[in-house]
Amino acid sequence: MSYVSKKLLNYSHYLFFIFFFIIGICLYKDFGFNIDESFQRKSGLYWLKYISDFFQFNDFSLAVKQKLNLADDFTIPWFGDYGIIFDLPAALFEIMLDIKEPLKVYELRHLLNFFYFFFGVIFLYKLLSKRFSKKILPLLGILLFVLTPRLFGDSFHNNKDIIFLTFFIISIYYYFENFNKNSLKNILLLSLFSAIATSTRIFGIIIPFGILLLYFLSILSNKKEIKNLKFIIYFFIFYFLFLILHWPFLWENTLTNIYDFLTHYKVSFGPPLVFFNGEFYKPNLVPQYYLLLWIFISTPVLNLMLFTSGFFILLKRVFYKFDFINENRNNYDFWKNSNEKKDFFLLIIFLILILIGSFFDIKYYNSWRFFYFLNFFIIYFSLIFLEYYLEKIKLKKIFNYFYVSLFFILVFLNVYKVIIYHPYQSLYFNSLIPNKMKNNFEVDFMGLSSIEFLRNLDKNYKGEVKLGVKSWYPIWRTHSLLNEKAKSKIKLVFEDEILSADILYSNRIYDVNIFKSNKYNFEGKFTKTKELVIDNLIIYEIFEKKLK
Repeated sequence: MSYVSKKLLNYSHYLFFIFFFIIGICLYKDFGFNIDESFQRKSGLYWLKYISDFFQFNDFSLAVKQKLNLADDFTIPWFGDYGIIFDLPAALFEIMLDIKEPLKVYELRHLLNFFYFFFGVIFLYKLLSKRFSKKILPLLGILLFVLTPRLFGDSFHNNKDIIFLTFFIISIYYYFENFNKNSLKNILLLSLFSAIATSTRIFGIIIPFGILLLYFLSILSNKKEIKNLKFIIYFFIFYFLFLILHWPFLWENTLTNIYDFLTHYKVSFGPPLVFFNGEFYKPNLVPQYYLLLWIFISTPVLNLMLFTSGFFILLKRVFYKFDFINENRNNYDFWKNSNEKKDFFLLIIFLILILIGSFFDIKYYNSWRFFYFLNFFIIYFSLIFLEYYLEKIKLKKIFNYFYVSLFFILVFLNVYKVIIYHPYQSLYFNSLIPNKMKNNFEVDFMGLSSIEFLRNLDKNYKGEVKLGVKSWYPIWRTHSLLNEKAKSKIKLVFEDEILSADILYSNRIYDVNIFKSNKYNFEGKFTKTKELVIDNLIIYEIFEKKLK
């Protein structure tokens, strides 16, 4: 490699981050608004008022209260046990910047959402750089990561799963830092970010659980590891301390509220039915292959190929270690250095998560977004294979050229899919699923398409129009983001007056089995006149009243 090439490679990650940041700044206004966003906005305002009252910032609390009183339009019970690490700063910016226009509020949240994701990608690069010695691998890792269409799309509007993904990555980074140096600084940062990850999503509990599990396995392998008990004790003390300090939900009735948080997943809210593989299921009764199938059909083919290869290479290494387990240990049973220890830890955590996702009583809906953080493992294991390929596999030049060419062809395919799906990358399906099957799954559960539909309706329809909904979707939330002229032009009609509507919108999400129920038939008085289709995938449908 020439001197110029080495220099370019050394600084290529800076160019990547600059380019990616510019893309985010240019695109953040393009994306639709999901139905969770208004709920999360209220959560931020609620806790901002709570903290203001707690510290007796009375004038500021009054300003927040005025905003909060206008933020209640929900048809599901209010839960206060969501983490605040995104919603509270977003609410604070909304108040401090005195943003009054609802559309601008959510655009700000989209920009902030991207910033969090961008921050997570930086830490992913740092983590990969310290694991893989070849400089090209961490760069390829973050490239594959941001070109995962569902992650790219959600990075602008998913206020929970993307935020959790970011803090999960940061937590793992600081845990791995402790492999090299058990300093108080690293323990504090690990405890802090693990606590934030836990308050953001209950799956954050896997971090302290995994740390404890690896410690016990270390002791079984090498009795000298018991000296690190002090690290474990410090970690759990600071973990629970930070969990309480940063999360107002635990400032009162701490033990009761921790229990409520841990059992929140059992609360009956969300859709009554899920459309999966052409059938309707109750959310807690989906097939056990639900998670694996969703990963298979909505992860880029390149990522799947690399991940599968890396996963089995790593699995083979671990099973190979069983041949060397003995009582007279001079080394650890499952790893011989910190890199192998990192790999072993992530393999065990990944397998546990897959088992939980497949066999635990989880109420699934909206694809597999609760498990989007598994993309971190997919990228990490992908680089395991690429490292193996570069170091262990010796092929003739012609075969190397072929595989390198195939790699970049599939990278460009990812780029192409990100472009053609824009701004609906969150709804992406890969090429492994037949086109005729794509519409056998939930697509636009969050209603991202509704803002585009409403804007087109305002633009193309002359005069006042009565609009109804032919699916299970609260379109009034998006309607409230329109300008006053458009809101007065587009009149919403609800179920009891639906037959008076001129046009119906459907995001194809239902609360009944439409194969057995006539709830959305509306006496057959409407016919489909238009649909938005991307990559043979129906995003939304428009129905108009039949002419007499």
